[in-house]
Amino acid sequence: MSNRNSSRNANRKVADADAPIVEPSVPSNVANSGNSLLNFANPTEIVELPSRGALYHPNHPLFNKESIEIKFMTAKEEDILTSQSLLRRGLAIDRLLESVVIDKSIDPKSLLIGDRNAILYATRITGYGTEYPAKITCGNCGHNHEYEFDLNNFKNGYKYFDKERSEFEFTNNGTFIVKLPKSGVSVEVKPLTGTDEDTLSKTQELKAKKRLADSSLTDMFRSMIVTANGIHDKAQISEFIDNMPALDSRYLRAAYQNVVPNVQLSEAVECPNCGDVAETEVPFTAEFFWPNK
Repeated sequence: MSNRNSSRNANRKVADADAPIVEPSVPSNVANSGNSLLNFANPTEIVELPSRGALYHPNHPLFNKESIEIKFMTAKEEDILTSQSLLRRGLAIDRLLESVVIDKSIDPKSLLIGDRNAILYATRITGYGTEYPAKITCGNCGHNHEYEFDLNNFKNGYKYFDKERSEFEFTNNGTFIVKLPKSGVSVEVKPLTGTDEDTLSKTQELKAKKRLADSSLTDMFRSMIVTANGIHDKAQISEFIDNMPALDSRYLRAAYQNVVPNVQLSEAVECPNCGDVAETEVPFTAEFFWPNK
């Protein structure tokens, strides 16, 4: 998260406790009272984007933008997060992002997953602070215990996009080319967005209900691969994916992880039962936005 001042709160740090005073247009009888709650302005924060805006299509509002402005969480956002209707339909996170992102021309579903994660971490901090108590299970002895993560460290987990150090060719549309070592096929790959993540999740749920075989890996490839040897036909690409050599599959996954930006936050956690120390990722569960539950 950036410590730079937001455009709405120049010369104000995020950690300041006092809200800035503005002069909104309000009815004179209220404005003259000298104690109007309408004079409160919700502070905002500038969040750095792991992508630095480099992997968006030129028509996207965040193309080549290194940061995004969000407002602090309020009771309004808590209403969104506790809405049973939104939770059942899996819309709570998207509605939360719609509410906190200042630029309303940005569709939260169009955000790259790494950028979404950065915004969610920053939003959670503005609402509930940096302390995040979470239940984790020791991988060594299976003991369940609670550990308090420090979310203030999330900015140290940024994996930025770095075109200069990448071995892959990039297009002007926010995609990159990977030549697969076994088949020799050159595939054009796009980074996954919130829309892709939502589609993959619904596909997996549907297949689970119908008791169909799991195909999460090939489904992910179908979302990622735009062209194969210049071919755009989805049917041909799908057939190629189903027959992709395992060596190519492994290489493509590694290439994707190497290129695509994200936030990878983990801490060394010691098990109070057996003393084993393991690097543990911050669990992104329902408790992430309900710390007192």
